Amino acid sequence: MSGLRILLLIVVILVEGSVARNRLNSRFGKREEFIWKAGGWGPCFPNTGSCGDGLQWRTVWCAHIDGRAVLEYQCDRSMQPATAAACILECGHQKEEFQWDVAGWGPCEIVLPPKPRSNAINETRPRIRENLGVMQRNVSCILISHETRTQRIVDDSSCVPHRSKPESVRMCSVPRPQDCVVGPFSEWSTCEDPINCVVGGTNQTRVRIVLVAPMYGGRACPHLVESRPCESVCLQEPVREDGRGEYRIKMGDWRRCQAPRSIVPAGMRNSRHRGRNSDRHQVGHYRVSGYWSMQPVNHNRGSPTFDILKEEDLDFYYTYEAEVGYQTRDVSCRDSKGAVVDLSLCLEGRSRIKVPRTVQPCVVAEDCVVNQWSSWTKLQDGCVDGAGRVTTPEIQVRRREVVRLGHGLGRPCPRLIERRINADPEHLPVCAETYRWLASHWSACMVVDDEERKMEVECGGGVQLRDVACVTIAGSKPVRSELCSSFVPLPTVQRCEVACPRDCEVAAWAAWGPCRPTECNPDNLWFPQGYRERRRSVRVTSSETGLQCPSVREVQPCMDAVCHEWVVGQWSPCQLIAGVRHCGEGRRARLVTCRTMSGMIVEEALCARSVKKPPTEEACLLPCPFDCVLSPWSSWSPCSHSCTSPEKLALRQRNRTVIAPPGVGGHPCPNPDEMLQIEPCNTHSCHGFSWRTLPWQPCTPVNSTALSTGRLAYTRANGTDGDCGLGVQTRDVWCVEANERRDDHHCFPLIKPDSTRPCRLGCHVNCSVSPWSDWNPCNTDCEPAPPDSAQQELAPAQLRRRLVIQPPENGGKQCGKLMDWRPCPLSGARCRRFNWDVGNWSDCQLPNNVECGVGYRVRAVWCNPKHRMNKVEPSNCIEQHPKIPATSEPCYADCTYNCVVSEWSEWSPCTHSCLKSKRTRELIGHSKNRDICTNSELFPLVETRTCPCRKQELRVLGNWSECIIDTEITSVRANGRRVSGVCGSGTKYRRVGCFNTTGHLIEPICMFLLLDSPSHYPDQELLSAGLLEEQEARQRCIVRRSLCGASSGLEEEPCLIPCPVDCALTEWSAWEECTTLCGPGLHNRTRKLLREPQFGGRPCGEIVQTKVCNSPCNVFRWVAGGWSECQLIGADQERGCGTGDQYRQVRCMKVTVNEVAVEVPDIYCDPVKQPADVNACHVACPGDCVVSPWSDWSECAKPCDVNKQRQRTRSVLRKPAKADYPCPPLIEVQSCEINVTCFTYSWQETRFSSCLPLGGSPCGEGIQARAVYCRRSDGRTVEDRWCDDQTKPSPVEKWCYVDCTVDCELTEWGSWDHAGCQCGSAGSAMNRYRFVMTNNSPSGRACPRDLVQRKPCPAIPCYTWYRGPWSECNLDGAWCGHGTITRNVTCLRDGEPVDDYLCGDAPDIHTTDKCYAPCKGDCQVSEWSHWSHCHRNCQSSSNDGYMTRSRAILRHPSPEGEACPTALWETRPCFSGACLTFDWVISHDGKITCQRSDGVVVTGGCENRPMPCSNPRCETVPHAYCDITLGICICESGYYAHVGHDQQLTKCIQASENKGNAKNKVQFDGEFTGAPDEILSRYYYPRDDEINVWMFAVIGIGCLFVIFVAVSVYVMCYKNGGIPGLRLLQQTQQQDSLTVLPAAKA
Repeated sequence: MSGLRILLLIVVILVEGSVARNRLNSRFGKREEFIWKAGGWGPCFPNTGSCGDGLQWRTVWCAHIDGRAVLEYQCDRSMQPATAAACILECGHQKEEFQWDVAGWGPCEIVLPPKPRSNAINETRPRIRENLGVMQRNVSCILISHETRTQRIVDDSSCVPHRSKPESVRMCSVPRPQDCVVGPFSEWSTCEDPINCVVGGTNQTRVRIVLVAPMYGGRACPHLVESRPCESVCLQEPVREDGRGEYRIKMGDWRRCQAPRSIVPAGMRNSRHRGRNSDRHQVGHYRVSGYWSMQPVNHNRGSPTFDILKEEDLDFYYTYEAEVGYQTRDVSCRDSKGAVVDLSLCLEGRSRIKVPRTVQPCVVAEDCVVNQWSSWTKLQDGCVDGAGRVTTPEIQVRRREVVRLGHGLGRPCPRLIERRINADPEHLPVCAETYRWLASHWSACMVVDDEERKMEVECGGGVQLRDVACVTIAGSKPVRSELCSSFVPLPTVQRCEVACPRDCEVAAWAAWGPCRPTECNPDNLWFPQGYRERRRSVRVTSSETGLQCPSVREVQPCMDAVCHEWVVGQWSPCQLIAGVRHCGEGRRARLVTCRTMSGMIVEEALCARSVKKPPTEEACLLPCPFDCVLSPWSSWSPCSHSCTSPEKLALRQRNRTVIAPPGVGGHPCPNPDEMLQIEPCNTHSCHGFSWRTLPWQPCTPVNSTALSTGRLAYTRANGTDGDCGLGVQTRDVWCVEANERRDDHHCFPLIKPDSTRPCRLGCHVNCSVSPWSDWNPCNTDCEPAPPDSAQQELAPAQLRRRLVIQPPENGGKQCGKLMDWRPCPLSGARCRRFNWDVGNWSDCQLPNNVECGVGYRVRAVWCNPKHRMNKVEPSNCIEQHPKIPATSEPCYADCTYNCVVSEWSEWSPCTHSCLKSKRTRELIGHSKNRDICTNSELFPLVETRTCPCRKQELRVLGNWSECIIDTEITSVRANGRRVSGVCGSGTKYRRVGCFNTTGHLIEPICMFLLLDSPSHYPDQELLSAGLLEEQEARQRCIVRRSLCGASSGLEEEPCLIPCPVDCALTEWSAWEECTTLCGPGLHNRTRKLLREPQFGGRPCGEIVQTKVCNSPCNVFRWVAGGWSECQLIGADQERGCGTGDQYRQVRCMKVTVNEVAVEVPDIYCDPVKQPADVNACHVACPGDCVVSPWSDWSECAKPCDVNKQRQRTRSVLRKPAKADYPCPPLIEVQSCEINVTCFTYSWQETRFSSCLPLGGSPCGEGIQARAVYCRRSDGRTVEDRWCDDQTKPSPVEKWCYVDCTVDCELTEWGSWDHAGCQCGSAGSAMNRYRFVMTNNSPSGRACPRDLVQRKPCPAIPCYTWYRGPWSECNLDGAWCGHGTITRNVTCLRDGEPVDDYLCGDAPDIHTTDKCYAPCKGDCQVSEWSHWSHCHRNCQSSSNDGYMTRSRAILRHPSPEGEACPTALWETRPCFSGACLTFDWVISHDGKITCQRSDGVVVTGGCENRPMPCSNPRCETVPHAYCDITLGICICESGYYAHVGHDQQLTKCIQASENKGNAKNKVQFDGEFTGAPDEILSRYYYPRDDEINVWMFAVIGIGCLFVIFVAVSVYVMCYKNGGIPGLRLLQQTQQQDSLTVLPAAKA
């Protein structure tokens, strides 16, 4: 029965508990099913009038989540929305006063995925590498009063009609979570430390510090402190000197600085009470230097919509002023238990104790507010080469703007520019797959003369230039050349040839032909007028662009033109008449035929019609012994004129002489006149008629219709534009005579050449250019204006460029500009130069209830563009001047004399040894006019101190560098392009240092870009963070005068690199005379050397050139006149016969066709062939034998044989009268004599001429020629036929090339590599490089051998901050509580203190800090640890990181004590320092620990890394593997482990070898000393079909235990007042009834 009662009781408890639980769920947990819903706001009803402030209402009801309305008691009353709200009805004059007030973006907060509905026991938080986040900002509508310059928040509906509401939520990306990493525990504290005293005993503690704070949802830090009890007893508390240790004064912490209730100048204490009620001293107002200023009510203002603000509003908005306020603290008295008692108990009997001040002035803290980072933009693209090496890294940049400057102890402004460098080959594209070289179109072929003038080549050789740019493969957008540096660049210079036009060459005119009729008509065979024609042959045909051939036929009219003509032959020898035996009269005959003009023999009747037939026979005479005998006719003399005209008659003559006078009865001699014949010659006129063709005109369309059709088809086929297709060319054809135009009929019967011909119109090809490159970055500095400009500086500009891919052709569209310029977009600023501007300092201000002491004075700060007075965003100034001027500084109000002075300035630097350094301060406000305040003994305004007197010496630490040119003032031209930095005035450097007597480097110099350590270089961190540009760093660098006289650690000396001096030559002289009078030879031309080449200038070319000359020798001939009569000697003159001499004129003449023979010196004619001008003659007496003149000598046989002879003959003209009168010999022989009567002939060659470029161009392809001629053995050039029996040498011409000058071109010098520079006196150097872009040709300027320049690094000292130990906590006379600590922070140089400015700014150099001395029962925390290393992602390209410091709770507070702080660690950003990583390390004893890369053992930081195996032999054990999550060696499934003596796995045994379950068995060798339970638990894997009896036994016992506890609780609670479930249910019902009733009444 008792068991039944117990069971019934359990059931009742369970039922009531279920009811209570359900009721509680409906009361607290299930209310999430019911929510409040609100309708829209109704109209705004003004409180007064028709506009202004008012109220608006809306309906609010409770609803189920499915949307149905329910009773209001179902919803939580505390969550009920308001039904009424204040509003404002816009007035007409307020339209411009509403604006959106946008605060800065908050931090990016992680958005975790929704939790799964399953209640999995082993569910763990997912690890997210990159989380999606949300950042928010406050966006509110404000109403600005321009009169009172105040603003207040109003409903958003007031701003929406004017402008849409800016977004207040934005998605963002949160980096992967960073887990907390802590270091090892410190040593245990001593038990004697009073801080370890706790109630009931003493504890020892040890702490560990946080090395890396958790970020972005990473795992929280573990416990930072451990404690253990001490065996000793806690010591008694020390007793103060006054003997009353039971009451203690506790100093509270200063509260946050508040806006002042009343602030007045410190020097006006007597008028403070009178001004308390003044409106000027209300909250938010104070007076600064004579004018009233006001802080806006909204101290957290963000970025307004500036487009609706007036200029004066912007000036007000961009003026930043600090506000002097006050802060208070509590001073309390505590008893021995820590309870607060009356303060008088602590002061009782302690006259020496003065109550600490509880109010002090302060500057109201305002944090610097910046907006959200902009998106990352690429500042520089990057890529890798084919081998995976990074050619150029990718650089990205993002920016943010300052919304509000900070004041007081508010957070300073963070950096505004952030850069990140991506040098990971896996995340960079391959250069060859992304970029390529793109070349512009080659320029016209040109030559560059010695004066660097470009001249286009019309004919011959030259060079072509082009620009080469690196472009993207997709889109051909020009990019930086470095992106294409991994593959061979395209050439920018090439040789070229312009085909020289080949002009037509024609031979000389042939002789005029006979006079011909225009046509031969059988009916009219006689024409009184006809024409004669002459022709000339074409030796060289012309090229398309050369001069066309002139007319090769010429006609002129003539008279008596016939179609047929008589052609007479030679007279036959004289035949005696029949019956005449030996001499006398006879007859001779000749052949006369009628022939056509073509030489065809026709009927004689055809010729007889016009001209009588010439006689075919005539009488002749064979001289008898006594007849007169005449000599043969001489040769005709040259024609006196080349043509016949009315002014001149062309004639020629010949003669003969009497060689035998007649005897008695003989035939007489003819009259002397008959012995001279004169006849006309060259009877043709001097000019002929011929057709002259003028140049072809440009190709024009045939007609518009054909053009339109052809152009359309051609354009569509070829993608071109303009008129193209078939066209026609025209030219003028004139009939000319002597270059004078005549009527066309004069040229008849010559065929007139064509005046038109078809042609193809070249299609209009428009210019094709690449896309524009990106605008180059704006220079942050202003450029100097030209000297004639009134401005001092010019605004910087941006440039972009593009390349010509296809130039326009045939009148296509021009390319347009290839360089584009625009001023930098700087919001209308003339120049990107901004300066901080400050207002006047205010008076020293104190709170109203503070009489004297330390106060503050403030001033306004704003940013001004240079040369303008308007105010702009402070970000503009921060970028150029990161150090923001102070808006407040302490001041001191004397309590005795009521004098106010400013803070002491910094000590001036010691620029020289043994000089004075000083610091100053000034009187403030009315103190300047009070005599007591101007007393220098009471209030000194200047303090001085003597600088150390030491000796210094300047030491040379290295050799002079080469001459370095860093300016672009001097430039030279290479290949027609200007190149700078090659020559001119430069500087050479050597490293020098200023050392003191102890040998320490003491040179106080500017450390611009020389060191990488921020502790040595104050601006390095700013540079690396992107807050400081290089030029700004140079400007910030203080020019400090060295104690040794130098200022940079480098000694400089001007030097000069001479510019290349090219060889200078005169112009070529005229060609000299040919080396031969006729025949082939050479002639020269020369030029003189004016200047030798120097300093790598272009070498000299040849100074002598030769060219083949050749004038024909066959045009020079001996012309002999007729012989004179034989002049007998004196003895024979009476007889009239006998011997004597006869003479004739022999001249050397140049005889050419159609030209008059010209007499030339005899040297031009062949002396071997020179006729005799004097001849021994014989006048035969009557009856003597008469012979003819000798014939020419016969030729000696070839080859010349001296044993052979040559001969000449003559014939008998008249036989002698008697037989005893013999005739002289008729044959004469002569021996062949070399070089006299016979000659040898051979081919000869001149040397090759100089290479002469075609067309007279100074360079390019040319021809070298040599003359090949036949030379007679006496050295005379003869006709080639004499050498025909020999092989003629070849070739006589060959191609050659004259180098077109191509100078070496180099890239610009790269930037100096400062990586090797460091502080100290150790020698180091920086390098810079350049590369060859174009190799030089033989005639160009050679490339320099040095492509690397080295410059010594300056000798600079190393400066470090020394941070001394913190002092004891100063509590202002209190026993415990909050106070301050101080320390000494000194700038050291080699351990010696120096001026602080030499070390520059650095983190953690403050000299004061807060401290806390715990009172009895207060929470006790450890001191802040040192800042940890700069933790950042070492694989990332960004240098962003953060440092961490931490503290630990050593003792928790008692109920009356002060609570523990919530922040146990804090972080701050950093950008430099060694990058440390975390990884698993196996120690010597086999333990696996997580260690930092510097060897520090840590906890955390390695969880995401695979754990190595503690068993080094794991890989050698068959069927075993290492578990990377546990770091131990385990067996595969189906095997069980066998552990050796060293507790390491030795082998894995297959389950078949043991009947048991392999997963549940581990075998050990020897005694196992470890923790087998731990190991066994790791290998316990129960099977699904296994039933474990012990498990069910444990579950049953546990259930019985729960029942027992429940019964016990029920019995205890019943005795104390009832069942708790029922009582809780009743209380809940009562509360619900109280809630429902008011709602029901409503």
